[in-house]
Amino acid sequence: IILVTVRTNQYIKLRENCEEVATENQATIEKNINKFNLLEQMIGGNEKLKFFFTIPERCDEGEVIDTMISESKMIERTLGVMPEIYGLRVFANNENVPERFPIFMKSARTNLEDLKKWEYNYSADYLGNLGQLKFESVCTTRPIYKSDRLIGHLQIAMKMSDFFPFLYTRHNEYQTDYVFEENIDKETGLSDFVRITNSYIDDIQGDIDAKVLNKFVTTFNASDSEIKKKSGHLVVNSKLGDTYVSWRRIKDMNIIVMHASSSREVFETVLKIEALMFSIIVTLVFLLFILVKYMTKKLMSGVYSLMEGMKRVREGDLDVTISADVKGEVGEAQQTFNSMTKTLNFQINLIKQEQQLIADTEMKAMQNQINAHFLYNVLETIKMQAVIADQEDIVESVTVLGKLMRYCLRWRIHIVTLNQEVDYIRAYIYLLNLRNDYEISLETEIPAELENLKIPKMILQPIVENAFNYAIEPLGENSSIKVYAQQDEKNKDKVWLCVQDYGPGISPENIEKINSYLKNETYERDSKGNIGIKNIQQRLTMMCGKDYRVQIISELGKGTLIKIPVSRRISEKVVGV
Repeated sequence: IILVTVRTNQYIKLRENCEEVATENQATIEKNINKFNLLEQMIGGNEKLKFFFTIPERCDEGEVIDTMISESKMIERTLGVMPEIYGLRVFANNENVPERFPIFMKSARTNLEDLKKWEYNYSADYLGNLGQLKFESVCTTRPIYKSDRLIGHLQIAMKMSDFFPFLYTRHNEYQTDYVFEENIDKETGLSDFVRITNSYIDDIQGDIDAKVLNKFVTTFNASDSEIKKKSGHLVVNSKLGDTYVSWRRIKDMNIIVMHASSSREVFETVLKIEALMFSIIVTLVFLLFILVKYMTKKLMSGVYSLMEGMKRVREGDLDVTISADVKGEVGEAQQTFNSMTKTLNFQINLIKQEQQLIADTEMKAMQNQINAHFLYNVLETIKMQAVIADQEDIVESVTVLGKLMRYCLRWRIHIVTLNQEVDYIRAYIYLLNLRNDYEISLETEIPAELENLKIPKMILQPIVENAFNYAIEPLGENSSIKVYAQQDEKNKDKVWLCVQDYGPGISPENIEKINSYLKNETYERDSKGNIGIKNIQQRLTMMCGKDYRVQIISELGKGTLIKIPVSRRISEKVVGV
């Protein structure tokens, strides 16, 4: 079935190719005819030249020479853009017109009227020793008239190899091209055909099969309309195989362009395909045997590597990595195993870091707590003494300090509302103003819908403390700190907590150092026992994820903006912390 399909497709392709080549050859000839017609229109429309051909016997010799030179140069420039034109000669009937080789000549040099409109294998013998202009060519000779008066002839020539390039090449031994000149018998109206050829063409294309030519002539003359004669095709059967013939008629030249293709090409192609298919089948069977053997070995090696990896994981080695060198399901299983061990290892390390961070935070809180009840009682005693002494400022200061200490010493509470954190910062700023001779004002912009947003405890206070230490205290003058919150424009689950100071700012180099420090995921304790910006980033990573990164925006002389992203779902993520 496959071979029958291949053979049928090859025959169809052969017929289609035969038609395409005939059409291409026709287009080549018509393109050359158009060039001839264009030159004829150019010369025939040159009124100055035609007037020059009618000059009287007595005329200015200098003017004649100038006209001859200018017209020759014009024609030479035209031929310069048409390199295929082998020769262009203008013959003048007027004996007073001088000759300028090889373009302008007198009609008396050759018998132009005996030439047909189209001549093939034409050689301009009248050119004397100009052998380079006497190659066999396709030549058209056309009259030049002025006011219905014959004043000369135009002769345009193109080499046979340029006009009929397909006759001088051959695709292969099974395809041939022919050109025939059509002669119509005036009495019978039937066409007879004379092949246009020469020794070069015969050597390349060979002789046409008489059976093919006879059937073509019979088929052509049997056509009852000019439309049918314009193009056609036929099949000639023989013992050596069928021959497909396509022809195109070019009426302007009275010639037939024919392309013939032998089916022997298809037969030999099919034989080659059969041999190739047999070789491919044998090769495929052999390769399939090798492949099955190899895949079986490869597949089992992948399974064994998985089993060995699982055994090592069972023994507690989570750093195991197996080579994922097998494709398919086993390869995917190997990659999944590696991904699983990597994820397990990462999660275990993350849990260790979380536990260490929590332990350190609790330890710091316990170290600072000392004795919460004792401190509360002492503060209450001081407060009562201040009340008795009518010291309202001291009462207010102690009240704020107690509120601040209660917030800090409740170390088991890790999640607070944004309002609670802002209240703590407000108390912190109040106490700072007590001990400084300048005033720090706190500006807050918290949308109502974000006031009860759950955030990690002590997430903003360290930033405010840094703003005081590095932006306000060095200047020692009245200043302000702005704390505000805003919803992320793209992620509805993300909220930005922002702290803005108006101090000297941070240089780009220092910002780069801080960002590099924050990107380092190695867990660190603050050397001073405080909760620093690294601690904030570590808690954000644990509670919100790796995508939540602290942003620092600063310009020297214009202050610093710290933006801390938190998730609206943070309370869900920290269950059990």
